[in-house]
Amino acid sequence: MADTRLWLYIDFTRLALQTQFGTGDSAIPQLLLNARSGIEQCNDAADALGVRPGMNTATAYCLLCETETVHYDALAEQEQLQRLALLLYQACADIRLCPPSGLSLEVGSMLRLYNGLDALTDTLKSRLEHSGFRYRWACGHTAQVAQVLATNDQPLVSHDRQRLVSALDPISITRLGLETKDAARLESMGVHRYADLRQLPRAELGYRFGPTLLQRLQSLETPDTLGHRFEIPPYFDERLELSHEAEHSASLLFPVKRLLTNLEDYLKARQRLADSLYLRLNHRNQAATRLRIQAVQGSRSAQEWLSLINLQLDRLILPEPVLSLQLRARRFRIDPMPTGDLLGTAYPQADADRLLSLLVSRLGHHRVQTLTTTADPRPELATRLTPAVDHSGRPESSRPRFQPVLIPKTHTPVSPQHYQLLSGAERIVMGRWAQPVPYRRDYFRAWHLRQQQVVWLARHDDGHWSLAGFFG
Repeated sequence: MADTRLWLYIDFTRLALQTQFGTGDSAIPQLLLNARSGIEQCNDAADALGVRPGMNTATAYCLLCETETVHYDALAEQEQLQRLALLLYQACADIRLCPPSGLSLEVGSMLRLYNGLDALTDTLKSRLEHSGFRYRWACGHTAQVAQVLATNDQPLVSHDRQRLVSALDPISITRLGLETKDAARLESMGVHRYADLRQLPRAELGYRFGPTLLQRLQSLETPDTLGHRFEIPPYFDERLELSHEAEHSASLLFPVKRLLTNLEDYLKARQRLADSLYLRLNHRNQAATRLRIQAVQGSRSAQEWLSLINLQLDRLILPEPVLSLQLRARRFRIDPMPTGDLLGTAYPQADADRLLSLLVSRLGHHRVQTLTTTADPRPELATRLTPAVDHSGRPESSRPRFQPVLIPKTHTPVSPQHYQLLSGAERIVMGRWAQPVPYRRDYFRAWHLRQQQVVWLARHDDGHWSLAGFFG
């Protein structure tokens, strides 16, 4: 492993087809149609009946009794390629997009971290198999070698340069990525494989074919980058077209889960939590239905978000069938490490936040209220009811004040002999500017000797005492 320069190229062989139809195997032939080239891609069921990419559409229909078709969508294909790059981003730092269906990973610098190539490829393989997308891959001492080996079904995963060159030698001239006219001229000269080409003098090749051929050969021998670097977008914004119109809100859970899985990968890659999501349900004629889903302290879990969305969908009546979904997340926060007990099993604050998120999703933002403190020093006016979650998506903050949890509307006269005072007097005074009758009282924390309870006592100007509140 003297030379640590190593690339891995991943070619997703049916990326456009699986993006449209999903990653599951279907017994019904599925065709991806291209207005220019006919059949762009097809699934195994269609392949078994003789359909091939590049075939004329009319010919393909003659071979099939039934089929499912969809037109090629280049934008959807590129969006899916970015999602796959995001899926691998946690395992490899340098990922480059190679449209329409390839990813180039610089893995040489990651070998020490994973203690070898096998451990790194095992990690990547588990992520790729979880995605369900078909792929083929290969390593190379240059990014272009890895690409050529992968696209020619030579799945060699090795950092041995000699083995890589040996695997490249038998590949046909027409499969090296050369210009078509150059490949045809080389074949007419009797040069059919890469092994034949690399033995020819470069000066003579440059004279006969020009710099383009030399640059391609140079890229197969000298380490260089391929494609453009993948960068995580600052916001999450994905749209999903439904294969069938959804007439009931319950039928939206499965496609929503697909979007939430992509969101979870995005948040893991950014090491962030999302505190609110915006789900848009698009109809044919009616205005879009918009839902706002709140997680009080933020979350990245797809399952957690699905539970909150399900609460809103349960009580949602669709004005019209849904054609597509759009999920957005624009506000994020750093993921704090939860504090728990010694065994790491108790997170009372996390449980409270989860309960508050469920209540907000079920009842609505303005129907869930909590007590917060005000600037008024008078105990009767020191608290008020406010929405439990403010417009920013965070729980309503409250200034700490050492006052009772429960304050009765009317004060009950008491005798101070039945109490043991626990604190000195806290005097609260308000002038005529706040109320017609001047307000002045002394408050004490006290222990009720008979009931064994901490209470709040008030001493009035006339010397009378009253019970002003109860501590929890």
